[in-house]
Amino acid sequence: MSAAKRVVFRVDASIEMGMGHLMRCLCLANALAEGGTRALFLIRSHAAKLATLIEANGHAVRPLPDPEQAGAATSWLPTSWQHDAEQTGQAISEAGAADWLVVDHYGLDARWERLQRTQVPRILVIDDVADRPHDCDLLLDQNLVAAMETRYAKLVGATCMPLLGPRYALLRPQFAEARRQLPPRSDELRRILICHGGSDPTNETAKALTAIRHLAANGLAVDVVIGPSNPHGSEVAALCQALPDVELHRGADDMAGLMARADLAIGAGGIMNWERCCLGLPTIATAIADNQVGGLTALARAGAVDYLGHAGTVDSAQLADAIAALRRDAGRVRAMGAAALSLVDGQGADRVRAAMSSLPF
Repeated sequence: MSAAKRVVFRVDASIEMGMGHLMRCLCLANALAEGGTRALFLIRSHAAKLATLIEANGHAVRPLPDPEQAGAATSWLPTSWQHDAEQTGQAISEAGAADWLVVDHYGLDARWERLQRTQVPRILVIDDVADRPHDCDLLLDQNLVAAMETRYAKLVGATCMPLLGPRYALLRPQFAEARRQLPPRSDELRRILICHGGSDPTNETAKALTAIRHLAANGLAVDVVIGPSNPHGSEVAALCQALPDVELHRGADDMAGLMARADLAIGAGGIMNWERCCLGLPTIATAIADNQVGGLTALARAGAVDYLGHAGTVDSAQLADAIAALRRDAGRVRAMGAAALSLVDGQGADRVRAAMSSLPF
């Protein structure tokens, strides 16, 4: 087996698409860096403010300039896929030879990937919606979804190696470490963690805080986490100040620690599903995007979350009722935590790195 010397990541992040794509790519880049692999991140200029986060993790970053005229733009891409492919190819050529290209982007598919084959020998695609074909050597979908083993059968080539399910979840090493040190969880709900990802465009955080206010529960502490791209920071801060025993964390660095000390989480889907599962944290969840519905439905079927439905259909009173019901049902809380803990062990990045190393260049 040989280790890659340089890996290029093509990924974007924004308020609309969330931070999860970038965070899981950073996790993989950090794991590869432990073996001496250098990473270059190619991001569109609308995500350029995230360059400092990438550089803080020790990786190079290069923005791809957005065109003055959008052309064949989509909700995920401010230009045509052909133009993006051209810019990506030029950036790779100027940066020097790369062993792998990692693509985590809903706006790109097999047509784009095929054009990169002339410069990069291996391609890893990270996907979780299975709605378009891919030309790749590895296909990573870390989600728990019905018919997972067959959902990509007609979307990738016969030689593609699938890496499917939560055992491949790309989590920061802090989660595996916190899992090792995790004491037995209490059945009593004394501390709640509220977090709906890095952007939370529809302000589900405020809805959850309103639910806490409805409960008027004594002895209930709350941690609230919002990301740097959250557009509702001032409103959330005001709600936190108006409630007792509520602490606001802006861009929390120790999410693993906050999850480990919480007894219940209120949040959305996405990569945080697997962070919470790794630490056996019972969760009341709503979907803030259509692509989260399948994963949350599967997690609810596995008994790991109390999934209330799409966030647009759930109000603060329903959230309050769900919290109150769990406070009265210690057995269900215990079972949810055990089910979550059984799904993810925090070693996913190591498994993906091993799969990449198993393929010759």
